[in-house]
Amino acid sequence: MFPHVERVDLDNDGTIREVLVMQKTENGDLYFIRIDYLDEIDRKRMRTILSKRDAAKYPLWDLLDQTILPNGVNALEFFQQFVKVRSSSGKIFNPGNGRMGRPMQAAPQGQQPQRGPGRPPKSEDSPKG
Repeated sequence: MFPHVERVDLDNDGTIREVLVMQKTENGDLYFIRIDYLDEIDRKRMRTILSKRDAAKYPLWDLLDQTILPNGVNALEFFQQFVKVRSSSGKIFNPGNGRMGRPMQAAPQGQQPQRGPGRPPKSEDSPKG
């Protein structure tokens, strides 16, 4: 088994998939690349990167950033297009645009869940406009 390769139940449906783990965050988000979405050329490129002697010492982001592919493109720039995020609640989305998952916490009995940042609720005495 190569470093940074894990078997994960991405969809919480009992189906285990091999993924390349780019990062695991403190809040439980998983940044990953599905290996079955890569073609044979890209799998070979990734095998070469993961076979480096010190591959287990560095996060996959760093390994890719330090690698230039045979076609002259930085490996991180190339493989970034395949990266997805699975939030701690199980939602899968593309990284970026300021989105990230957060641990699901139930509101105490009888209380509304706390709102995130954004426009405050309108009050009765605010000007209409």
